[in-house]
Amino acid sequence: MSKRVLTPFIATHPGEMIKDELKERGMTQKQLADETGIKASVLSETINGKRSVSLNVAVALEKALGIPADIWMNMQTQHDLDTANIAERDNQRETVSVTIPIRDRNLLQELVRKFGWACVF
Repeated sequence: MSKRVLTPFIATHPGEMIKDELKERGMTQKQLADETGIKASVLSETINGKRSVSLNVAVALEKALGIPADIWMNMQTQHDLDTANIAERDNQRETVSVTIPIRDRNLLQELVRKFGWACVF
């Protein structure tokens, strides 16, 4: 039996959860950086989705926020899988043949320009 993969529209980075936790706790990034020993630049890049959550960061977050390291690691793994599935989905090309009445040709040409479709007239 094949398993159907559900691919989200966008992948959610664990940094979003860190951002939410900081907001709910009334903490700043600097306070979290000081408490965890994570460099402020590394923490900022992680929160903004430019850097993955490493095992060391996950353990530090667990100690500071009380959220288990395996949750951070699982979120990062899910983000990576979703990113790969989104890229695969977006790379799939579908060819559809349609017949367009002459009077609608200008509309089709505009859609081709707008959405980057390949079209043979």
